[in-house]
Amino acid sequence: MLKKAIAIFMIVFAAGAWGYLDYLNKQEQLAAEQSRKDIEAMRAKAKARAEAIAKFQSEITAQLDTCKLAAETAKADFIIAKQVPVKRKPGEFTIPVEVEAEATTTFEAANAACQSTYDTRLANGS
Repeated sequence: MLKKAIAIFMIVFAAGAWGYLDYLNKQEQLAAEQSRKDIEAMRAKAKARAEAIAKFQSEITAQLDTCKLAAETAKADFIIAKQVPVKRKPGEFTIPVEVEAEATTTFEAANAACQSTYDTRLANGS
């Protein structure tokens, strides 16, 4: 009888231990699933942020290129407007040195302004 009682006690104890270990395993699985979901969410946020940064950088780079192109066009238009026809040679023009120097100075200032705007926007992120 004592052997039966001990056997029943051992069976009940083993079943309890098995149930407790199963409970702990389920808790661990839930924690692992939650961790996986958190990692997926962080990965998605990081990907979205990287895409936003790349888009922003491409936009401001395009704006920089447009600004520099506008400065170059303005320089060319200024030179064309200030060119002087060469005497006795129809269709030929000359550009005075002062006009070319002024155009170059204005062009460099415009490029510097474009670059400054680009650098400021890149630093501020806006």
